[in-house]
Amino acid sequence: MIQKKATRVDYLEQMISVVLPVYNQPELLREALQSVQKQSLENVEVVVVDDASEDAISHVVNEFGEWARLICHETNRGAAAARNTGIEHAEGKYVAFLDADDIWEPTKLEQQLVAFEHAEDSVGLVYTGFVQYELDGSEWEQYPEARGNIYVEELERDLVNPTSTVMVQRDVLEEVGGFDTNLPSRQDYDLWIRITEHYEVDYVDEILVDKREQPDSISKDFKSRLEGDLAVFEKVKERSSELGFFTRSRIFSYHHHIIGRDYDSNGDRWKALKHLSLAIVWCPFRPISYVMFVIALFGIDRNGPLLTFAKQFIR
Repeated sequence: MIQKKATRVDYLEQMISVVLPVYNQPELLREALQSVQKQSLENVEVVVVDDASEDAISHVVNEFGEWARLICHETNRGAAAARNTGIEHAEGKYVAFLDADDIWEPTKLEQQLVAFEHAEDSVGLVYTGFVQYELDGSEWEQYPEARGNIYVEELERDLVNPTSTVMVQRDVLEEVGGFDTNLPSRQDYDLWIRITEHYEVDYVDEILVDKREQPDSISKDFKSRLEGDLAVFEKVKERSSELGFFTRSRIFSYHHHIIGRDYDSNGDRWKALKHLSLAIVWCPFRPISYVMFVIALFGIDRNGPLLTFAKQFIR
């Protein structure tokens, strides 16, 4: 545990386990661990899961003393499996996820814990806002949007922010299961769906996470993203089968929009146009799908300066 001067009241004396998967990137790992070390809480442990890195990792973890434990995979199994390993070894009442290339503001965990302590027992997850730093030097912020019972809305689109913003009660994870390692991507979204099916969510309305895009990020692996989009959509369709027609239409439309957008990113214009057409058919009142259809039809560069500027307003 991090040893700090005991100045917190009793309700803050709750163990939080930070699950931190890592593959290579020792310098980024050190910065991530430093941001945990600077947290304003006392009862914090870190479970670092080395997913068979080629770079040396243990010496970085050892710098931080006993509160940082290292678990090693013998073979590379992916971030979802590494997070699951971390959950299995976590001892805290709460589990917070942190990616090795992200860093936290010092009060991040404390504010989430306070949110839990003031929430109803039905709340199983608390998330925060974040700032995204892109490879081209641009940045944009995402504040939380949704709280309460958001299951149906979550089926339509992912309203919970990325893993590094999330804290979950450990018994909730034990109930619904961890990250689905059979999915090539979107494992976090799949887990948030399963949590929101049974629990409400809450948020801290502040930017408390710095997300730093890396060249090998899964968000840049459009093939894996597409495979994840399609696999998650199949799960969503099953879950939506008993919902009303108009609700299902909105849900299907948005997923076709996301799939079409990612096909466009992957350079497959015709499949992009197919799914964007389906997005419009299922829900003709979503203007962004028309915009995306025109972008795909004419091969407009979505990373150009004008659209890059516009993205921060239409995410």
